[in-house]
Amino acid sequence: MVDSYLVRSLKRVHDQAAEMLEVKEPTSSETVAEQFNQILEDFLDEYPDNERIHQIDPVEGTRASLRRVQTVEAANEDIRKIKLQTEQIADIFDLDVADFEQIDEVTEMRPIIIQQNTDVTQETEVTQSQAYTQIISQVDDAMLEDEEAEDLKDLIREFKNEIEDANTDESRLRDLVGRAKQYGAGIGTQVGAKLTMEGLQAGYDLIP
Repeated sequence: MVDSYLVRSLKRVHDQAAEMLEVKEPTSSETVAEQFNQILEDFLDEYPDNERIHQIDPVEGTRASLRRVQTVEAANEDIRKIKLQTEQIADIFDLDVADFEQIDEVTEMRPIIIQQNTDVTQETEVTQSQAYTQIISQVDDAMLEDEEAEDLKDLIREFKNEIEDANTDESRLRDLVGRAKQYGAGIGTQVGAKLTMEGLQAGYDLIP
């Protein structure tokens, strides 16, 4: 039986790739490739003896640019490959491609246990801070108007502040993720997925 956390993560990457393929504007594939490579690595770690999963290759990802038309098609091809390979992984483990749910599958998320010592806590905080910095950097690279970009970055900061608050409001986190997904140029979907992942790592299930 596949761990429910892996199933949910695989579904998230699959759905994000599917959504990105519907976007008409040029869309970079670096973020979703990074997420796919991580879930692929998780499956490889969990099932080291499964030969079929070892036949699936990671995806490097491409930064699309209107100045270089070939990068746009390369990025689209990356996204198509990621969608296909998530479906291949689902097939390997007899998961329903439609919703990635398995009969009798336990839907509770696996608890994440963090060793409570100063070094680990500080390292975790630094990693989280870097994650938000990377998300904001992706917004800077997106093809958005300056005002839109600043609004989206403010939204990301709001999310970070809310998730670090002692009395985090999960409904507000969901609202911020939903608002982020409304931005165009493909960046909204990417930011929404990234924020959802940060929420999951903090213990908040923000997957619709």
